[in-house]
Amino acid sequence: MLKHPRVSPLLEKLARNPVIAGIRDPKTVSLAIDRGMQVFFILGGTLLELGSMVSAIKDVPGSLVFLHIDLISGVGKDAAGVEYLAKTLPLDGIVTTRNHLIRAAKDVGLLAVQRLFALDSEGVKTGLTMMGSAKPDAVEILPALVLPHLADRLPVGEMPPIIAGGLVETWADIDAVLQASAVGVSTSRIELWDGLKGRGNAEK
Repeated sequence: MLKHPRVSPLLEKLARNPVIAGIRDPKTVSLAIDRGMQVFFILGGTLLELGSMVSAIKDVPGSLVFLHIDLISGVGKDAAGVEYLAKTLPLDGIVTTRNHLIRAAKDVGLLAVQRLFALDSEGVKTGLTMMGSAKPDAVEILPALVLPHLADRLPVGEMPPIIAGGLVETWADIDAVLQASAVGVSTSRIELWDGLKGRGNAEK
């Protein structure tokens, strides 16, 4: 945690509950809140919907909300778009695959999570090179279940904190990923949004 002081609030939340609520539909925000979730990745919606979604999440004391800017309609995928979001919404950070948006987010004080698609060895190599250039605060590796097979080949000690996402369907999947160097797991599966169970897994 000392190596990544900017991301400490996120790491502290994930230490208590490593599950991140992936929000694809605005209607599921209240479900995630009711289940005690504290970290949210907004993975869909439009610019018009963001205000109410983010406000509802930030009404929960201590909650953290990240916006996957690549997936939101109506937002420019450039530094100006990131600055607009930072000034108009109480965001904590963004998620993106794009190096220039990582840098733009950090410039305006947002945390930056870079998505890395581990589809093959060349994709992993390219992703690690991009990550080394952009220097995100955390990296999200997809699909999550690749991580247990990939962790030994990653320079984990030199990487920012690892989050895993995609194709997570059971608590056994979450446990496997957390045992493979991940600090958190993002999922849009509502049945896995269980704060108490998440804390129990984190304490194993």
